[in-house]
Amino acid sequence: NILFALPPIDSMSVEELYQSFGLPRETKVQRVDGAPLGPEAPSYSVMPVWLGDFCEDVSDPRICISDFGEAWLNTDTSPKDDLHTPVLYLPPETTFEKGSLGFPADIWTLACSIHEIMGGRQLFEGFFSDKDDVISEMISTLGPLPQDWWQIWKAREEFFTEDGSWRTDMKRCQAPRSMPLSERIQGMGRKDDPEFSPEEAESLERMLRAMFEYKPEKRATAKDVTASDWMIRWGIPSLRTYNIPVPWESS
Repeated sequence: NILFALPPIDSMSVEELYQSFGLPRETKVQRVDGAPLGPEAPSYSVMPVWLGDFCEDVSDPRICISDFGEAWLNTDTSPKDDLHTPVLYLPPETTFEKGSLGFPADIWTLACSIHEIMGGRQLFEGFFSDKDDVISEMISTLGPLPQDWWQIWKAREEFFTEDGSWRTDMKRCQAPRSMPLSERIQGMGRKDDPEFSPEEAESLERMLRAMFEYKPEKRATAKDVTASDWMIRWGIPSLRTYNIPVPWESS
């Protein structure tokens, strides 16, 4: 999970806290039956305080990455059988190559997150989607599956005819048409941003395509991503604009 850190309240005085977040709001405690309170109950409660900001007011965010319940060390090379990542972010090898999960899975999920953060919407969309719905979304976005995966995908006939074209009588919640990655990037929330040039869009697509290689062994590595054209020309300069350290340059 990617979180915004709370503002630095530890060093604030009580007066500064009240000035920034308002006075505590007290609510009288009453029994449902109207009887007097006993000594075990407080006479009032205090409403929780809102410590956050609206997204448009965040000018210098501190980012925290949390929830490492399924993380493993880079020295751990033992095969992994499954991930509990939400289905819309799962890489295709969780369906077709169980037991071969590794760090390339992180690159796939990272690419999904990059698109969502920059575009304001998920790349692979669906309503109560299962893995097969998402596989069809991958094909819509990235093109045909590798042939060996296509042959073992049991649900393909629910989406496609034998020649690989979309079924017109599909009973799934999936539009029977392809929407390539380039089209989805153009449809991101930044499409009206004058600073998001066609040149940047093309560079971003190249980076994401490398991160979305179907076969994990062909997928971009973290080193490839940090050295990509988009990262060098747009990603890193954006970090420096806001005086945010570039993590891999200090390691």
